[in-house]
Amino acid sequence: MSVTALYLDTLNEHMERMILNMCPKEVDLRFLNPTVGKKGELKDADVLIVTTYKTTKDVIAAAPKVKLIQRTGVGVDMVDVAYAREKNIPISICKGFNATSVAELAILDMLALYRHIIDLDNKGKKKEWHTMTYRHDSYEIVGKTVGVVGGGTIGKEVIKRLAAFDAETIYYDVYPMPAEDEERLHCRRVTLEELLERSDIITLHAPLLESTRSMIGKEQFAKMKKNAILVNTARGALVDADALVEALEEKQIWGAAFDVFEPGEPLFGVDLPNLIVTPHVGAATYDNYYRGYQLCMENSQRIERGEEPLFTI
Repeated sequence: MSVTALYLDTLNEHMERMILNMCPKEVDLRFLNPTVGKKGELKDADVLIVTTYKTTKDVIAAAPKVKLIQRTGVGVDMVDVAYAREKNIPISICKGFNATSVAELAILDMLALYRHIIDLDNKGKKKEWHTMTYRHDSYEIVGKTVGVVGGGTIGKEVIKRLAAFDAETIYYDVYPMPAEDEERLHCRRVTLEELLERSDIITLHAPLLESTRSMIGKEQFAKMKKNAILVNTARGALVDADALVEALEEKQIWGAAFDVFEPGEPLFGVDLPNLIVTPHVGAATYDNYYRGYQLCMENSQRIERGEEPLFTI
């Protein structure tokens, strides 16, 4: 007896082989649009594996045998959660799996902005020597105040890494960390207003909820320091993109790095020297996907054995 798991996203050959190589004999792994693996159909799937694929009501309805929707990440904004629950289909997430990958990108973005890495690399490849150009306007994280918005798993990983830079770390979250975590991480909870006013670097790690949608907009940019940088590796809709572009163009803040975008918003494709954009690759490391794919296979086996899957929401 076996369980049929269908990967909905189209993967490159390397990613497809990674998950195929760890696939146990009890799991018949197929792909909606295969590169090297077997072609599968929604109608045959017991498990749907989802990375970014829009798993709408129609997609779920076309898979009448499905017993689990397995995300390879944490967010479920690409899944029709309400319909899945209506059909009693559990959704599993890779809770905490991507924390190290996203935290490392957030730190990388801070350093890349402060040291003009993207611009210097582009100029260097054009044989332009700019060793003196940015010396008056390049900075260290050491001694800066870093405000972390969201004190969850990823936020904690960012704070842990900031300790190596001797930065002062403050955080804002509706729910405070346990006192022992604040002591261990050497951070202090403040109001969002205080964080915006005091921070040299602001990094977003909050979930996208109705209460957090556009939580950073024109009013919040006005509270920030002129030399502040904003890093967003969480969700694009946390920030009013038009207000951000205006803040960058008017030099209301010093710079920004965004790895997340809303469809059609002005950030992706805008040419601003103080903006770094990456195409939602915060969690996109081999290490993270190896962990995630192991969970996909474990939960598929659990479904085959009639057991409860891990990390369901």
